[in-house]
Amino acid sequence: MHVFVTGGSGLTGPAVVTELIAAGHTVTGLARSDAAAARLESLGATPHRGSLEDLDSLRAGAEAADAVLHMAFGGDFSDLADMTRRDRTAIEALGAVLVGSGKPFVSTSGTLVMPAGRESTERDEPDAAGLAAFRIAGERACLDFAGQGVRASVVRLAPTVHGPGDHGFIAWLVDTARKSGQSAYVGDGTNRWPAVHRLDARSSSGWPWRALRRAACCTRPPRTCRSGASRRRSGTGSACPWSR
Repeated sequence: MHVFVTGGSGLTGPAVVTELIAAGHTVTGLARSDAAAARLESLGATPHRGSLEDLDSLRAGAEAADAVLHMAFGGDFSDLADMTRRDRTAIEALGAVLVGSGKPFVSTSGTLVMPAGRESTERDEPDAAGLAAFRIAGERACLDFAGQGVRASVVRLAPTVHGPGDHGFIAWLVDTARKSGQSAYVGDGTNRWPAVHRLDARSSSGWPWRALRRAACCTRPPRTCRSGASRRRSGTGSACPWSR
Protein backbone atom coordinates (compact mmCIF):
# COMPACT_ATOMS: atom_id res chain seq x y z
CA MET A 1 0.00 0.00 0.00
CA HIS A 2 1.24 3.50 -0.82
CA VAL A 3 0.43 5.99 1.95
CA PHE A 4 0.43 9.77 1.80
CA VAL A 5 1.25 11.23 5.22
CA THR A 6 1.07 14.77 6.57
CA GLY A 7 2.97 15.51 9.77
CA GLY A 8 5.41 12.69 9.10
CA SER A 9 8.42 14.68 10.29
CA GLY A 10 6.94 15.83 13.61
CA LEU A 11 7.06 14.20 17.05
CA THR A 12 4.79 11.18 16.46
CA GLY A 13 5.01 11.12 12.67
CA PRO A 14 8.48 9.56 12.30
CA ALA A 15 7.46 6.59 14.46
CA VAL A 16 4.37 6.05 12.31
CA VAL A 17 6.32 6.37 9.06
CA THR A 18 8.94 3.91 10.32
CA GLU A 19 6.29 1.34 11.23
CA LEU A 20 4.50 1.69 7.89
CA ILE A 21 7.71 1.12 5.96
CA ALA A 22 8.69 -1.81 8.19
CA ALA A 23 5.30 -3.36 7.40
CA GLY A 24 6.08 -3.24 3.68
CA HIS A 25 4.21 -0.07 2.71
CA THR A 26 5.69 2.85 0.80
CA VAL A 27 5.28 6.36 2.19
CA THR A 28 5.21 9.82 0.68
CA GLY A 29 5.32 12.58 3.27
CA LEU A 30 4.31 16.22 3.04
CA ALA A 31 7.37 18.43 3.58
CA ARG A 32 7.16 22.20 3.91
CA SER A 33 10.91 22.73 4.46
CA ASP A 34 14.28 21.30 3.51
CA ALA A 35 14.71 20.01 7.07
CA ALA A 36 11.38 18.17 6.93
CA ALA A 37 12.27 16.67 3.54
CA ALA A 38 15.63 15.48 4.85
CA ARG A 39 13.98 13.94 7.91
CA LEU A 40 11.50 12.02 5.76
CA GLU A 41 14.25 10.78 3.45
CA SER A 42 16.24 9.55 6.46
CA LEU A 43 13.23 7.44 7.44
CA GLY A 44 12.94 5.91 3.98
CA ALA A 45 9.98 8.02 2.83
CA THR A 46 9.66 10.18 -0.28
CA PRO A 47 9.22 13.92 0.40
CA HIS A 48 6.34 15.74 -1.27
CA ARG A 49 6.89 19.49 -1.09
CA GLY A 50 3.94 21.56 0.07
CA SER A 51 2.05 22.74 3.12
CA LEU A 52 -1.44 22.65 4.63
CA GLU A 53 -2.18 25.91 2.83
CA ASP A 54 -1.10 24.46 -0.53
CA LEU A 55 -4.31 22.62 -1.37
CA ASP A 56 -3.17 21.61 -4.86
CA SER A 57 -0.16 19.87 -3.32
CA LEU A 58 -2.39 18.06 -0.83
CA ARG A 59 -4.73 16.89 -3.59
CA ALA A 60 -1.83 15.64 -5.71
CA GLY A 61 -0.41 13.66 -2.80
CA ALA A 62 -3.77 12.10 -1.97
CA GLU A 63 -4.58 11.26 -5.60
CA ALA A 64 -1.37 9.25 -5.97
CA ALA A 65 -1.89 7.27 -2.75
CA ASP A 66 -3.79 4.15 -1.72
CA ALA A 67 -4.41 5.63 1.73
CA VAL A 68 -4.05 9.00 3.47
CA LEU A 69 -2.94 9.69 7.04
CA HIS A 70 -3.33 13.30 8.19
CA MET A 71 -1.34 14.12 11.34
CA ALA A 72 -0.16 17.68 10.67
CA PHE A 73 -1.64 20.39 12.88
CA GLY A 74 -0.18 23.66 13.97
CA GLY A 75 -0.09 27.39 13.66
CA ASP A 76 -0.59 30.30 16.00
CA PHE A 77 -2.43 29.17 19.13
CA SER A 78 -3.46 32.76 19.75
CA ASP A 79 -5.68 32.41 16.67
CA LEU A 80 -7.55 29.14 17.14
CA ALA A 81 -10.12 30.09 14.49
CA ASP A 82 -7.40 30.23 11.85
CA MET A 83 -5.87 26.94 13.01
CA THR A 84 -9.30 25.32 12.78
CA ARG A 85 -9.85 26.73 9.31
CA ARG A 86 -6.46 25.49 8.07
CA ASP A 87 -7.05 22.00 9.43
CA ARG A 88 -10.61 21.69 8.16
CA THR A 89 -9.73 23.03 4.70
CA ALA A 90 -6.79 20.65 4.40
CA ILE A 91 -8.95 17.68 5.42
CA GLU A 92 -11.64 18.65 2.93
CA ALA A 93 -9.04 18.89 0.15
CA LEU A 94 -7.52 15.51 1.00
CA GLY A 95 -10.88 13.75 1.31
CA ALA A 96 -12.42 15.25 -1.81
CA VAL A 97 -10.09 13.36 -4.14
CA LEU A 98 -10.85 10.09 -2.34
CA VAL A 99 -14.63 10.28 -2.78
CA GLY A 100 -16.03 7.04 -4.22
CA SER A 101 -12.66 5.28 -4.07
CA GLY A 102 -13.17 3.18 -0.94
CA LYS A 103 -9.67 4.19 0.16
CA PRO A 104 -8.78 4.66 3.84
CA PHE A 105 -8.51 8.20 5.19
CA VAL A 106 -7.28 8.57 8.79
CA SER A 107 -7.12 11.95 10.49
CA THR A 108 -5.84 12.67 13.99
CA SER A 109 -7.43 14.73 16.73
CA GLY A 110 -7.09 14.77 20.52
CA THR A 111 -8.82 13.23 23.52
CA LEU A 112 -9.23 16.73 24.99
CA VAL A 113 -12.25 17.14 22.71
CA MET A 114 -14.08 14.82 25.11
CA PRO A 115 -16.03 15.91 28.22
CA ALA A 116 -13.80 16.61 31.21
CA GLY A 117 -14.13 14.97 34.62
CA ARG A 118 -14.86 11.41 33.54
CA GLU A 119 -13.50 8.62 31.39
CA SER A 120 -14.72 8.60 27.80
CA THR A 121 -14.88 6.08 24.98
CA GLU A 122 -15.36 6.30 21.22
CA ARG A 123 -19.12 6.16 21.72
CA ASP A 124 -19.19 9.51 23.55
CA GLU A 125 -19.78 12.73 21.64
CA PRO A 126 -17.12 15.46 21.81
CA ASP A 127 -17.76 18.46 24.04
CA ALA A 128 -18.45 21.60 21.99
CA ALA A 129 -17.54 23.71 25.02
CA GLY A 130 -14.43 21.71 25.90
CA LEU A 131 -10.79 22.71 26.04
CA ALA A 132 -10.00 21.39 22.55
CA ALA A 133 -13.34 22.09 20.89
CA PHE A 134 -11.41 23.71 18.03
CA ARG A 135 -10.44 20.20 16.86
CA ILE A 136 -14.05 19.04 16.44
CA ALA A 137 -14.52 20.69 13.04
CA GLY A 138 -11.63 18.67 11.63
CA GLU A 139 -13.02 15.44 13.05
CA ARG A 140 -16.40 16.06 11.47
CA ALA A 141 -14.88 17.08 8.15
CA CYS A 142 -13.05 13.74 7.98
CA LEU A 143 -15.92 11.56 9.18
CA ASP A 144 -18.34 13.21 6.75
CA PHE A 145 -16.47 11.46 3.94
CA ALA A 146 -17.58 8.09 5.32
CA GLY A 147 -20.91 8.66 3.60
CA GLN A 148 -19.16 9.44 0.31
CA GLY A 149 -17.37 6.18 -0.38
CA VAL A 150 -14.29 6.80 1.78
CA ARG A 151 -13.13 4.59 4.67
CA ALA A 152 -12.83 7.57 7.00
CA SER A 153 -11.78 7.38 10.64
CA VAL A 154 -10.31 9.61 13.34
CA VAL A 155 -7.66 8.73 15.91
CA ARG A 156 -7.81 10.87 19.06
CA LEU A 157 -4.34 11.11 20.54
CA ALA A 158 -3.75 11.75 24.22
CA PRO A 159 -2.88 15.37 25.12
CA THR A 160 0.60 14.16 26.00
CA VAL A 161 2.39 12.04 23.40
CA HIS A 162 5.82 11.47 24.90
CA GLY A 163 9.12 9.77 24.14
CA PRO A 164 12.82 10.47 23.57
CA GLY A 165 13.41 14.05 22.47
CA ASP A 166 10.06 15.21 23.84
CA HIS A 167 10.00 18.79 25.12
CA GLY A 168 6.38 18.77 26.27
CA PHE A 169 4.43 18.37 29.49
CA ILE A 170 5.65 14.95 30.67
CA ALA A 171 9.29 15.72 29.87
CA TRP A 172 9.02 19.00 31.78
CA LEU A 173 7.57 17.26 34.84
CA VAL A 174 10.24 14.56 34.86
CA ASP A 175 13.06 17.05 34.33
CA THR A 176 11.76 19.26 37.14
CA ALA A 177 11.50 16.28 39.49
CA ARG A 178 15.03 15.13 38.74
CA LYS A 179 16.47 18.60 39.30
CA SER A 180 14.52 19.38 42.47
CA GLY A 181 14.44 15.90 44.01
CA GLN A 182 10.65 16.11 44.37
CA SER A 183 7.75 14.99 42.19
CA ALA A 184 4.76 17.31 42.27
CA TYR A 185 1.13 16.28 41.83
CA VAL A 186 -2.33 17.73 42.40
CA GLY A 187 -4.11 16.97 45.68
CA ASP A 188 -3.66 13.34 46.69
CA GLY A 189 -2.36 12.29 43.28
CA THR A 190 -5.44 10.35 42.18
CA ASN A 191 -6.33 12.80 39.40
CA ARG A 192 -5.95 11.28 35.94
CA TRP A 193 -4.15 12.60 32.86
CA PRO A 194 -4.27 10.74 29.52
CA ALA A 195 -0.83 10.02 28.10
CA VAL A 196 0.57 7.73 25.41
CA HIS A 197 4.09 6.87 24.30
CA ARG A 198 4.72 7.67 20.65
CA LEU A 199 5.42 3.99 19.90
CA ASP A 200 1.93 3.11 21.15
CA ALA A 201 0.44 6.07 19.29
CA ARG A 202 1.93 4.84 16.01
CA SER A 203 0.16 1.48 16.36
CA SER A 204 -3.16 3.22 17.02
CA SER A 205 -2.80 5.17 13.77
CA GLY A 206 -2.70 2.02 11.67
CA TRP A 207 -5.61 -0.16 12.67
CA PRO A 208 -8.47 2.12 11.49
CA TRP A 209 -7.41 1.43 7.89
CA ARG A 210 -8.79 -2.06 8.33
CA ALA A 211 -12.13 -0.72 9.49
CA LEU A 212 -14.98 -0.58 7.00
CA ARG A 213 -17.20 1.87 8.81
CA ARG A 214 -17.21 5.45 10.05
CA ALA A 215 -15.39 5.57 13.35
CA ALA A 216 -13.50 7.66 15.85
CA CYS A 217 -11.10 5.97 18.22
CA CYS A 218 -9.13 7.13 21.23
CA THR A 219 -5.59 5.95 21.91
CA ARG A 220 -5.45 3.38 24.72
CA PRO A 221 -8.89 4.10 26.19
CA PRO A 222 -9.58 4.35 29.04
CA ARG A 223 -6.07 3.86 30.48
CA THR A 224 -4.74 6.99 32.14
CA CYS A 225 -1.98 7.87 34.56
CA ARG A 226 -2.62 8.61 38.20
CA SER A 227 -0.30 11.55 38.55
CA GLY A 228 0.93 10.85 42.06
CA ALA A 229 1.91 7.26 41.32
CA SER A 230 3.53 7.99 37.95
CA ARG A 231 5.52 10.94 39.19
CA ARG A 232 6.86 9.04 42.18
CA ARG A 233 8.34 6.67 39.57
CA SER A 234 10.00 9.47 37.58
CA GLY A 235 13.38 9.14 39.26
CA THR A 236 12.89 10.77 42.65
CA GLY A 237 12.23 9.38 46.07
CA SER A 238 9.96 12.07 47.45
CA ALA A 239 6.75 13.76 46.39
CA CYS A 240 5.32 17.22 46.95
CA PRO A 241 1.56 17.68 46.39
CA TRP A 242 0.31 20.82 44.66
CA SER A 243 -2.62 22.63 46.21
CA ARG A 244 -5.77 22.69 44.12
